[in-house]
Amino acid sequence: MESHEANRECPACGQPLYGWLELETPAGPALLERCENCRLGLAAGLEPADVSNELLADARNLPGGELEVRVANRDSVQARLGGPNWAGLEPARGLYPTPQALRLLFERTGLSGIELHSPRWGRTQVWSWQTLINAFTFNHNFALRARAGSIHPSGVGERLKYALDAVVTVLATPLVLVVSVPMELLAALRGKGGVLVARARRSPEATEGRMEPAQTA
Repeated sequence: MESHEANRECPACGQPLYGWLELETPAGPALLERCENCRLGLAAGLEPADVSNELLADARNLPGGELEVRVANRDSVQARLGGPNWAGLEPARGLYPTPQALRLLFERTGLSGIELHSPRWGRTQVWSWQTLINAFTFNHNFALRARAGSIHPSGVGERLKYALDAVVTVLATPLVLVVSVPMELLAALRGKGGVLVARARRSPEATEGRMEPAQTA
């Protein structure tokens, strides 16, 4: 999607936001926006007051009063390579930070002492594989959505696409893994993995009333 005239400010750095791309969802196309300065990506219409809640929604409390947050890294190798095919693009996700944008967002949320790294295994490897597979399938994130049972084809055309996507996924996976696994390992070593893991703690000056993440067992 081409840039359009900016009409909102980036919640991380305050610079203008522009149109990024449209993400297909069960409810219809959803517009995503981007910042050209810190390169934050976010759902259009996400208000600044909701950004901290979105950022910390799945945060984990760690010993010593630290928090751990995992986010999709828009500055990753897989995101740059995949573009609109990036597997990290999901309807339920509202923020797609870069390391720079994440630090700025944390500061505005009242967090300090931030440490960032990219894990080498887990979801990041799944996204790397799925991103490359997406280049050959009709449905975005077909394998992940099929496993979750969220694809419900109706009609001959959709059923045919479903069947073709299944065949392509099975046949392409061995060759794709040969590329995606080492690619993601190298990217993670450079901090360019598909997932960013951040550890931080509350600043003493943090504003009262900010959302706290749920305690984990």
